[in-house]
Amino acid sequence: MAPSTKTGFNQKVANRVTAQVIPVVLAAIVGYITWVVVVLVGVDYFIRPPSSRHKPRHGAGIAVITAYCTLLLLMSTTYLRLVCTIIINPGYVPRGPQWYDQHEKRNKEKSLDTNREKPSVIEGENAPNNGNLRGFAYGNGPPTSTYEMTRPMAADDASPDLLAFHGRDVFICEGNGKPIWCSYCSNWKPDRAHHCREVGRVGGVVSETSFKFFVQFVAWAAILCIFTLIVLAIVISEHKKEVATLNFHYIITISLASLFGLFTVGMTGSSLQFLILNTTTIENLSRHSKVWLLAIHIARPPSSPSAIGFSTISYPLPSATAQQPTTPLKTFAILHSMPGENPWDLGPMKNVKSVMGEHVYDWILPLKHSPCSNHDRADSHFALGPVVERMRIEAGLASPPDAVSSATTADRRRHRRSRRDGGSRRQRPSRSQGGHHGGWRAEREMQQSSRHSVGDDSGAVLSEDANSNSVVS
Repeated sequence: MAPSTKTGFNQKVANRVTAQVIPVVLAAIVGYITWVVVVLVGVDYFIRPPSSRHKPRHGAGIAVITAYCTLLLLMSTTYLRLVCTIIINPGYVPRGPQWYDQHEKRNKEKSLDTNREKPSVIEGENAPNNGNLRGFAYGNGPPTSTYEMTRPMAADDASPDLLAFHGRDVFICEGNGKPIWCSYCSNWKPDRAHHCREVGRVGGVVSETSFKFFVQFVAWAAILCIFTLIVLAIVISEHKKEVATLNFHYIITISLASLFGLFTVGMTGSSLQFLILNTTTIENLSRHSKVWLLAIHIARPPSSPSAIGFSTISYPLPSATAQQPTTPLKTFAILHSMPGENPWDLGPMKNVKSVMGEHVYDWILPLKHSPCSNHDRADSHFALGPVVERMRIEAGLASPPDAVSSATTADRRRHRRSRRDGGSRRQRPSRSQGGHHGGWRAEREMQQSSRHSVGDDSGAVLSEDANSNSVVS
């Protein structure tokens, strides 16, 4: 058998070695390009050229050096912030307690039977459960092998860990209404969390805590490469007119700038696509066909389950013990989106601001973390877009905006009419008091007294004609 059990270990070692070597190589390349642009181009070509070629151009030399150093400082700062964030706050989801229990049990069994033949491993999310922890996928049911992580029992389903989900109004769920269970980590999977390989060029995994700085880094690196290409193209064009040979360092620099420019421009373009669409790398692979299952809180649960057209689940879940739940009971509707809909799409500008920040200087400078990495919201782990509101309306959990606005407008009109009518009634007596010789109130009392006398004499039914004021029997 092939030594496939060492594949995961070898891959991790390779990622760590790459993460340590690549930054050193990149620093050496950037240092070399900086020497060429600042010293050979800025100083030796523009400021202090040989007297036999052209006159000094101090303004051009200072402008090239200043612009290059500014772009280099921005790129270096964002890269350092990116690496520090990946090391200090990588944004990993912690493993569950069962992972450590099973891991310890697995190591003990291995030590007791070291001569046992190790099974082969197929890597990837869709790999079968073959005894290796890297072969497990999200939400494919509880594993059954001795070496695999097991799903919690019914008593653990009511653990306080679920409060992070049902304590909010909306969260991603499975068909049964529970959050997605990660068999590899033995823990509930937070919204939009995925397993990801380490990125060697930045020394770790780019997550929600570091994606903003990664976008800034590749953007400033792309601008620096483009600026270097433009300067070198102008210098080479002038240099060819003065001498027949080309400077060897110019050729190497323009080649390196072209190579890294293509890479950084491509990474910047894909990152901007993720920003505008509010999607992740894994979500983007199936964004045209993905159907999301969401558990959405019902403010007023229906009295009869047959009166609704969707499944529901109530939290806290019933525990195996007879303890009473410490949190209020909340009922959630299990709804699914249309294929290709993104529940977190807020619109292009709001999507960008949710990652890069509210102000332009937040987009340029690596000062603050992304607003989306703060999960103190009460409604969901992330800000919700119009798709979730449409799902609420279609399920009857909310009123359409037009109906709400029209009802509000009608209430306002009735309120204004009632105030106007009430004001006119209150004002009539004040006007009568200002009349001469008794005013209209005296006349009204005289009419009423005459009507009563006629009615009493004839015993007829009285009605007043608006035109003649006559009494008709």
